[in-house]
Amino acid sequence: MFDSSHIFSDSFAHKENLVTGIEARTKVAFTVIALVINLLSPTVYTPLAIALFCLAALIAIGIPSRLLVLRLAMPLVMAGVVVITQIFFYGTTALFIIPFWGFNLVGYEEGLARGLLIMSRVIGGVSLIIFLSMSTPANKLLLAAAWFRVPKIFIELTLLVYRYIFVLLEEIITIRDAQRVRLGYYNWRRSMRSLSILGGSLILRAYDRAERVFEAMIARGYTGTMTIAYTEHFGRRDFVAAVCLSAILAILYLIGQVQA
Repeated sequence: MFDSSHIFSDSFAHKENLVTGIEARTKVAFTVIALVINLLSPTVYTPLAIALFCLAALIAIGIPSRLLVLRLAMPLVMAGVVVITQIFFYGTTALFIIPFWGFNLVGYEEGLARGLLIMSRVIGGVSLIIFLSMSTPANKLLLAAAWFRVPKIFIELTLLVYRYIFVLLEEIITIRDAQRVRLGYYNWRRSMRSLSILGGSLILRAYDRAERVFEAMIARGYTGTMTIAYTEHFGRRDFVAAVCLSAILAILYLIGQVQA
């Protein structure tokens, strides 16, 4: 059964399977190179092939398709808006004309083609990010980033932000449940008042928690930097996975070149 709590969690990334077993640095490199190929593709075929590969791999390891649709919903809405704007504001070859309040809205063939290309790139890029985030635990991603020489300040901030996003979500759920018990959302006016109280309480609790977390870190010897080191070794299995992913990248690149 689908659990909505998995929308913002990485619980699937901690399960043992073929995809999650791939070494984090390999998946990061694959994702970055695939993103470049996706953005430089002259046709829609490569981005769509990337999206199909990523979504098929995630479904194969047991991630519910409904969860994937929910994560893709907002990017698809934004991409749809881009398609509509491109149709009416880009191009010279008229595809259709719609009378609207005394004006003629002209849809252009070049705009449709460009809009679909942008939309496919959005779908491909988002699918890659979902593939990486849902198959790799956050701690391994941050360790891989340290291995790639990402500045430590960004890694530390990302670690703290990622950890306390879920803490604040728990605070929101607790406050909202307490308000519901007291009929805080009985009508529109009370709902607006409850939401304002929830927002104010959340800000105060976040500030208070930040103070307590900083004091706890100082008490444990925090001096401004954390010790972050990648200790996993690149074995034979990881080498095989890297070769297979490299072959997939080559195929995805060739798909766009052949169709172009």
